[in-house]
Amino acid sequence: MTKDSRAKRDARALQERTGGSYVAARRVTSQPTAARFNEDQCANCMQRLAPQIEGLFCSELCGQYASTVRYWRRIVRDGRIDNPDVRVALNVRIAHLLAGGYARRARHLPDETRAQVWRRDENRCRMCSAPGAEIDHVEDDSPDLANFQLLCTACHRKKTESRMSPASNEQQEAMNKIYRERVVPDQPMLLCDDLQEWASAEARLRAERRGRLLDELAEYGYDRRDFPGYSWQDMWDAVLDEPEEDDFDANGIDDDSGFGPDSYFARAMAKDD
Repeated sequence: MTKDSRAKRDARALQERTGGSYVAARRVTSQPTAARFNEDQCANCMQRLAPQIEGLFCSELCGQYASTVRYWRRIVRDGRIDNPDVRVALNVRIAHLLAGGYARRARHLPDETRAQVWRRDENRCRMCSAPGAEIDHVEDDSPDLANFQLLCTACHRKKTESRMSPASNEQQEAMNKIYRERVVPDQPMLLCDDLQEWASAEARLRAERRGRLLDELAEYGYDRRDFPGYSWQDMWDAVLDEPEEDDFDANGIDDDSGFGPDSYFARAMAKDD
């Protein structure tokens, strides 16, 4: 008897016993949940963003975490994770995260300075004299020309690895958690983890956040043009440093300053009479 015939026979027997036809339960499959993003919260850590922050991340470090997760997801899915050079690149990224982030802005090298380093070092690695490939900061983030050197890729990697220290148990667990929750699943947990969606959505979301903050600025009675030459953060610091209405009395006189009848100055003068 074939499998199909046996199934039909069992169905008929069930119908005879129960008086009804066999009905298969329909399996309910859960739909993939949408990647999380909440406006006016950091796209990486989901903390509330202060108005002084115009972007979508609460810090440069959070932005670098999101960028690393996207890179990690990409190399896992395209198979480059098996390439030793790519694994080294990933480990360097993770090491920078665990050390507090990479000071990208501070380490930006102007084209003129870059050309000076290449000329000074005569296109050769300062450590082994092989053809140079990458410019390295000798010590810290200082922009002085003396703090730059030309290195080949192998020497640069060797120097970078020599400055790495083993991650603590807590750090290892934190990165394992990111791998399990944000790298492995096909459905990105956060919108900033999504390789395709984030690239197309980031500029739009930034513009929307800026618009909301400008609307909020208008509620304070200000316009962006009221702060010529101010950075975004300096502008909002100035707005939020304005005294609250409760700091003044009904006559608009500050209780502890100025020269009104209830001012500190008036009370002090009264004591001298």
